[in-house]
Amino acid sequence: MNRSPLFAAIALAVSTPVLAQNSDLDPAAAGVPEASAELEPVVVSATRTERPQFTTPASVSVIRREDIERTQPYGFQDVFETVPGVNIQGGPRRIAEEPAIRGFADEQVVIRLDGTRQNYNKAHGGRFLLDPDLIRSIEVLRGASSAIYGSGALGGVFVIESVNGRDLTGGADGIGLRLKGGYQSNGEEWAGYGTLYGQSGAFDGLVSYVRRNVGEDLTDGGGDDIFATQDEIDNGMVKVGFEPRLYHRIELSADRFENSGLNPTNANAVATPNTLVDRETERSSTRLRYTFDDPGNRWFNLDVAAYSNEVDAFEFRLDDARVDRTAFETQGLEVVNTSSFGQTALDGVRLTYGFEMYGDEQSGTRNDAARPQFPDAEIDYRAAFVQAEIPLGETVSLIPGIRYDEFEYSADGSFADRDDNRTSPRVAIGWSPSDDLYLWAEYAEAFRAPSLTELYADGVHFVVPLGPGQVVINEFIPTPDLQAEQADQVQAGVRWRRDDLFGSDMDFEVDITAWQSEVDNFVDQFVVFIAGEPTFDPITQTLVFPGITTNRNVDAELDGLEAVARLDGPRGWVQAAWTRVDGEGAAGEDLASIQPERASLGGGLYLLDRQVSIGAELVAARARDDVPEGALETAGYGKTDLFANWSPTAGPLAGFEFRLALDNVFDKDYRIHPNGIDQPGRSVRLTVARDFQWLNR
Repeated sequence: MNRSPLFAAIALAVSTPVLAQNSDLDPAAAGVPEASAELEPVVVSATRTERPQFTTPASVSVIRREDIERTQPYGFQDVFETVPGVNIQGGPRRIAEEPAIRGFADEQVVIRLDGTRQNYNKAHGGRFLLDPDLIRSIEVLRGASSAIYGSGALGGVFVIESVNGRDLTGGADGIGLRLKGGYQSNGEEWAGYGTLYGQSGAFDGLVSYVRRNVGEDLTDGGGDDIFATQDEIDNGMVKVGFEPRLYHRIELSADRFENSGLNPTNANAVATPNTLVDRETERSSTRLRYTFDDPGNRWFNLDVAAYSNEVDAFEFRLDDARVDRTAFETQGLEVVNTSSFGQTALDGVRLTYGFEMYGDEQSGTRNDAARPQFPDAEIDYRAAFVQAEIPLGETVSLIPGIRYDEFEYSADGSFADRDDNRTSPRVAIGWSPSDDLYLWAEYAEAFRAPSLTELYADGVHFVVPLGPGQVVINEFIPTPDLQAEQADQVQAGVRWRRDDLFGSDMDFEVDITAWQSEVDNFVDQFVVFIAGEPTFDPITQTLVFPGITTNRNVDAELDGLEAVARLDGPRGWVQAAWTRVDGEGAAGEDLASIQPERASLGGGLYLLDRQVSIGAELVAARARDDVPEGALETAGYGKTDLFANWSPTAGPLAGFEFRLALDNVFDKDYRIHPNGIDQPGRSVRLTVARDFQWLNR
């Protein structure tokens, strides 16, 4: 794919709707009703349009900025710990954290940041290359979602939006400075955050920098050091927004993330002195985004994004001075628009359609020579999709959609170029028999194109000495004909809510979802430690036992149940969640990485006119021992977290924020399946923040 004109192409896409009708009218003049004082949550991830969360026929969770700040997360495991169906694998080293939704992990889940794909993938490497402090909101869409998000959305999608200057000024002209310092006792982590933001008329901007430093190895609940868990994180972001006319926004952003530390080659495994590498991982991203969002315009509701993401990793192995360099780049362009057909833009049929072009390119070297374990290769995608939201009377809505993707592979060496395509349909229906009850069901298909490494990895995987004069040499076997994974999913849900439950001022809502996925061509990596008779190497005078690591397509079936209940009011809240995931291969064999059954219970109280909040979260998981022979089993566990926040509004401390959290209060020793190492034990977390603002309100 010729990527050079991508950023120029956005100008053409932007030029048309700038002339759209009603673009200079205020909401009242456009005939749009003013927002009420209390609005129910709105989500966009499920349909790429704004819909009330309660009447959206999909399974979606929303995490707000205040939820993240209350948690004071060490890593993304803390962010998603109580979200049903979600598991963060690879921890506790932050550079190894990978997403999992409903048993689908890593590249089987899409991560999007500010409307752009985050496709970086490397064996034993994480994908959350962003500090949580820069996030405004996260929507977690669970279930097959390729009909609107393309390759990789078998388990679902993380839709992450980062904060901008206009968010922090509240729409007022002026400037502000936010300073925050933090400390975590486990690992002796010190953190500093600084954000300069402002707004002047049509312009707004933000410059933010985060630094976090774990100075000592983390300690698990048994009191043992988790060897090689020290790291340093630096994350900076610059955003400039321009709103030339009402409802139009152009935003240019750039951010850079750096993680450095001594880790094992496999960052989610137990470290030993001879596996340590001095690792530096850097992600640089540039995004140009245009949105046009006029509620009174029937024909245009546009979102255009052009972007470039680059990830570079450097690894120096201390044992033998081996140097590995890894480069991964994604460039893309996406255009999405919604048109409405009805009396106004607020009723009738909505048609959402768009196209996407993006490409991944990777290369790797070892001691400045080509590294076949991470071969030079690329894949280019082109896609188009369309979706309709059709009201059937006043209580039923039908949402059909379909997307077509085509993709082309090429790799250095003797591998032939290949191309493939997939069509991903979806249909969902929702019914509101009353204002308090919503029933929905969905059928959807999803796919994931095999990664470049899965197709082309070659060379030595690992070497293990067996004894004097004996060694195992395990080698990758390339699988260039590996097929794309394909999932057929059915899910259904029921939601019920009641305002002022039992005459109180507490609102109650319960959300239950059942689902089933049949997966064809599931990509399964299997390792044969010793695959044949040994041979004698006369040069090294060593008996060499051969081993292989390769990939294969297998069929599998997964199903599960999720439930969330929440009681919310002006004086506090209580929330309970439960997740069950089961899965097996086509022949009834167990699957190694399915997350265990998990439940969570959390709640809090507001005191002193909401200046103070206190609360607790309890998480418990069953054991996972129904795994293939030889695979890692995980014991069940339970842990408790406490928090307290104080934001005084008067006196000498007015404007400060004080946050205290006790993580793993009872110092439980536990591991998150299928991680190979324990999670941290008890930790005290403390942050102090202050905003200095000079705004014209």
